[in-house]
Amino acid sequence: MTWREIPWPLKAVPGQAGHLWFVSTQGLYRSTDGGARFTRIDGGVQVDQLDLGAPPPGKAHPALFAIGRKDGVRAIWRSDDEGKSWVRVNDGRHEYGRRFRCLAADMRVYGRVYVGTDGRGIVYGEPS
Repeated sequence: MTWREIPWPLKAVPGQAGHLWFVSTQGLYRSTDGGARFTRIDGGVQVDQLDLGAPPPGKAHPALFAIGRKDGVRAIWRSDDEGKSWVRVNDGRHEYGRRFRCLAADMRVYGRVYVGTDGRGIVYGEPS
């Protein structure tokens, strides 16, 4: 059975020909050759949804944003090192019922992410 609201799990990196990210129930995968080969990326977060945002200062690859789980905590995460490590974007005081439905990262402003919640509207955040 498929869920009609699930986002497409394949993301192309803007401006980087052949660079793709793929979210699967088996993990997060990356291709740099147009999908001929995918490599599993294990940064410690089980990714459910992924989006790409503006690159961190001094870097070419976009920041990755995810709805996912780490150590039993479902949260919003950001990776500035192509999925090798993740930092939590929200915290215990800002969980919004943990009913995250979708996310969209801003390709113009580093660190800005929009999160659609289930009944609590759309929230956004960026590093302080």
